[in-house]
Amino acid sequence: MNTGDMTMIALAVAVIIAFLIMILIQKKIIKKETFEGITEVIKDMPVTMGSGLVGKIYEYSRAAVLAVEQLVKKGELEPDDEIRKNKAMLIVADAARVDDVPFGIDEQKLASDYIEANVHELPRNQAKVIAAQDEGKTG
Repeated sequence: MNTGDMTMIALAVAVIIAFLIMILIQKKIIKKETFEGITEVIKDMPVTMGSGLVGKIYEYSRAAVLAVEQLVKKGELEPDDEIRKNKAMLIVADAARVDDVPFGIDEQKLASDYIEANVHELPRNQAKVIAAQDEGKTG
């Protein structure tokens, strides 16, 4: 069975489950609020890409972005985008070295893309926090 077939089966199962949930809610067998509570818990679960090479680099990148943002908040790192990204790449490289994970050119490109993606996942008020810190330093 190839990946396309597996994808189609997964999609069909998801549609069937969604249809069944809609019927259960419509017939008031389960409350809509209960289902909404379950979806909130699922949304709050950490996203993971697995334990393979790609998954490890993703996890390193995610942790690196969070670590760098903490360094910026504590004033230990300048809030410049290039400086933050370079520091995040160093953290990813260190994590890969410690775990004995290959970190060549392809892995570096992947980490760079993941860092960018993880930055976009930061809370929307992150820019306001950094701007407020900058005003505090100059004011």
